[in-house]
Amino acid sequence: MVRIKGRSDGEETKKRIVQKAAQLFVQKGYGAVTMNEVCSAAKVSKGSLYHHFPSKDELFLYIVEDDTEQWLLQWTQKKSSISGFEERFYALGEHYANDYQNPLIRALEEYARSRALSGDVQERLARLYESGSEACRNLLQEGMDSGYLVRGDLDNYVIVVSGLLEGIGRVSEIMTVVHAPNDIMKYYREAIALLLQGMRVR
Repeated sequence: MVRIKGRSDGEETKKRIVQKAAQLFVQKGYGAVTMNEVCSAAKVSKGSLYHHFPSKDELFLYIVEDDTEQWLLQWTQKKSSISGFEERFYALGEHYANDYQNPLIRALEEYARSRALSGDVQERLARLYESGSEACRNLLQEGMDSGYLVRGDLDNYVIVVSGLLEGIGRVSEIMTVVHAPNDIMKYYREAIALLLQGMRVR
């Protein structure tokens, strides 16, 4: 039986491009990867690559956006199995801890600093941040609505809490002392405990 190429073939090709390109960005960073390398790794022609992704920017942003979406999906699944705000807050810290060495984050930081970015790209990066902080925002809103947390400016809360959780990973990476995964997890739990001391309704 003759197989007619169609959308499924195109989707498989796109999936392979994304998988191989993500590996390259993780290994080499954004700047060092070329579209020719992506073609070679994914075993596709330039025409096929540019059909799916018209530029390296588009390819990289697609990968990072997909990674963020997967992170949020995993959090949603994890949160649904946990009852109680405090337990969920600690679980969110653990979710950040499990992702703190995600090499795509470093590639994204390099990308954002690499050159002047167009308005469209800046908007997409802003949306990425908003998406990434969505888990934090929703949980903080839940805490205030339930009366567990002191009412305050939600936007400010999101910046403080997500900044702290993201910052722990960054600081841990640049310190000269090598930290075991259990140590990192402990830092995140202690950070949540300190936050709750100041934000919990007395």
